[in-house]
Amino acid sequence: MRKMADMRRQEDLIGFCGAYCGECGMYRGRIYARIAKDFLEILRASDYADWLPNVMKLDFSFEDLLKGLGYFSKKDAGCYCQEPCKEGGGAPCKIRPCAKERRIDICYECEDFPCEHLSWILEKYPDRLEDYERFRKLGLEEWARFHIERGAKGYASATGKYYARSSDK
Repeated sequence: MRKMADMRRQEDLIGFCGAYCGECGMYRGRIYARIAKDFLEILRASDYADWLPNVMKLDFSFEDLLKGLGYFSKKDAGCYCQEPCKEGGGAPCKIRPCAKERRIDICYECEDFPCEHLSWILEKYPDRLEDYERFRKLGLEEWARFHIERGAKGYASATGKYYARSSDK
């Protein structure tokens, strides 16, 4: 019973556009905050701020870099979605109202897929068409399981790369 509830909760992280929040590096700072925090830690441990600006002519403010990394290292920073798309998280988009109007959970279920609302996503992430075929072949539950497992391994959909998982400090 618990496994089914966990699966339902994970399925709630599927956006109308077909994105899975659990693969998004921005969702609650899942990956990006950890990378920023690790990079900030490396820079401070190496004392870069003490010597680099004195040795190299930098075309940026090292203090601003550290300040920016400090901001991005906080999982609750305003730049990260705290709620899934279907609960109002993420940037405003044309997909959300369209899907709600058509009463579909995911655009892959729409008879008009792909449409102009998704054009910018398909241009930026052409693998979404392949993912659509995966959805059609596997069905929602198995398709969701594929993304849940990939996200749990540290996959970030924006880059198409896996990032090492580490315990939160």
